[in-house]
Amino acid sequence: MRFLLVVLFVWSSSCFSQEGYTDVAVLSNGPASYHVTPLLEAVNSADVAKLESFIAASFAPEFLQQFPMAMHLEFLQEAHAVNGKLRFGFERKYHNPGTPNELVVLIQSEKTELWSALAIYYSSEKPHKISGLDMWDASLAEESTLITMPEAVSKLDAYVKRVAKREVFSGSVLVGKGDKVLYSHAEGLASKRFNVPNNVQTKFNLGSMNKMFTAIAVMQLVEAGKLSLSDKLSQYADESWLPKAVSRKIEIRHLLTHSSGLGSYFNQAFMATSKNRLRTLQDYKPLIVGEKLQFEPGSDNAYSNTGMLMLGVVIESVTGQDYFSYIREHIYKPAGMVSSGSFEMDQPVPNLAIGYTANAKNDTGWVNNLYTHALKGGPAGGGFSTVEDLHRFAQALVNFKLLGKKFTEELYSPRPNLHSPEYGYGFSVGGTPDNRIVGHNGGFLGVSSNLDIYLDQGYASVVLSNYSHGSRAVERKIRQLLARIK
Repeated sequence: MRFLLVVLFVWSSSCFSQEGYTDVAVLSNGPASYHVTPLLEAVNSADVAKLESFIAASFAPEFLQQFPMAMHLEFLQEAHAVNGKLRFGFERKYHNPGTPNELVVLIQSEKTELWSALAIYYSSEKPHKISGLDMWDASLAEESTLITMPEAVSKLDAYVKRVAKREVFSGSVLVGKGDKVLYSHAEGLASKRFNVPNNVQTKFNLGSMNKMFTAIAVMQLVEAGKLSLSDKLSQYADESWLPKAVSRKIEIRHLLTHSSGLGSYFNQAFMATSKNRLRTLQDYKPLIVGEKLQFEPGSDNAYSNTGMLMLGVVIESVTGQDYFSYIREHIYKPAGMVSSGSFEMDQPVPNLAIGYTANAKNDTGWVNNLYTHALKGGPAGGGFSTVEDLHRFAQALVNFKLLGKKFTEELYSPRPNLHSPEYGYGFSVGGTPDNRIVGHNGGFLGVSSNLDIYLDQGYASVVLSNYSHGSRAVERKIRQLLARIK
C-alpha cells in the first residue's frame, strides 16, 4: 500500500478524454462501484469504529489477512489526515485496461483542493469485495494551460494563504531560478505557546533532507581518494555497532542507495529511550544492537535510516572529525548556509520553529514534537535549515561548489542495478528526461519538508513546514504551476 503526494492538475468539466483514458463525472454501475460512497464516508468520518466496520464488511478475506488491522486503518487514516474530507469527482476509464478487476476514481481533497486517484481492486466473485487499495497523484486537463511567471507567483501566493488559513500549512516557501528569488513567503506560527510567527529566516526541522548532506560528505571523501564506494562497512565500523558477519557484506554504495538490507532505528528501543540521550552518533548504538539484514545487500531496496546513520560513522572514522563538524565545515560553510545545523533542542536557538501535529483529543487541538523527536538530528535527518539557506545549497550544488561535476552528477543518477530507479546517492530522482527534478523530502511528527532542484530549467523550490504533512500540498502546487510556465 502506498500514499503518494505529487503534483495534481485540477479540472472541473464533466468529461475529458486523452490518449489512454477518459474521465467521466458519473460513476458507472460496475462490480465494485458500490464500494466508493461507503469508503469515502468511512474515511471522511475519521471514526475508528466506522473505519473498522467498513474494513471488516468490505475487504476480501485474503486482503484482511495480508496486513494487520492497524495497517489497514493507518492507510485510511493517513488519507484523511492529509486531505480532510474527500469527494468523488470522476471515474477514470482506461481504453486498454492493463489491470483486471480494477476501479479507478478521482477524488478531491477539501483541505488542499488537489486531486488523487483511488484504485479499488476487487475480487472476481460476488459480492466483489475489496482485494486492494492504492492512491496516487491524478492529472486533469484544464489547469495545464500555459501561464506567465508573474501569474504563477500570484496563483501560488493565493494558494499558500488559503491552505494556511485552513491550518493545512504553517511554514516557509521559496521558489528561485538560478540565484534569483522569484517568490518567498511564510505563514503560521513558529511557537503556538508564545504566538511567534514564522518568517523566511525561521529554522525548520528538515527530517530526512539531511541525507543529502551525508551523501555529499561521503562523495567528497570518495573524490579525495579517502574512501571507495566498494569499501565494506566493516572497514570503518567495529562490532560494537554491527556484527562483522553483517557489516562485511555491506558496501558504501549500498548505504547510499538504501540497498544495504539494514532497517531503521526508529524502533521500540527508540520510543522507549529518553530523547535527550541522543546527542552523538555513539549514543545511537543501543538502538541498532542486534539488527539483522532484511535481505542480502544489493539484492533489494528498502528505505533505511540505520544505513544513513552508519554513513555518518564512516565519515567520522575516515576524517577523525565528529560528523556535525565535518558537515558544518565542508557543506554549510562553502554553500553559505549561515542558519543551518543540527541544533540541540534543549538550547534556546533563536528563530527556530517547534513542530506540531493536529490532535482532536487535546484541549488545544495540537501536540508538539519536543518529546518524540531526538534531541539532536544526525546523518539520517533531524537537522534544521531555512528556505533561504536551502536555496543557497541548491545553487552551490549545481554550480559544483561542493563536488566536481563528475561526482555531483553521480549523486543524482538513478541506480536501477541496485533496485533504486528513483534514487541516487542520497538524492531522489524524478521528473522527465528533459526536465529532471532531484532533491529530497522529509517527514516526522511536526516535520514536513521538500527541496526540488530542476536541473534543466534552473528552478529551485523549497517548502518547509512545522506541521505533519504540512509541505505536501504546497510542493505539489508549485510543481503544477512550474509545469505551466510559458
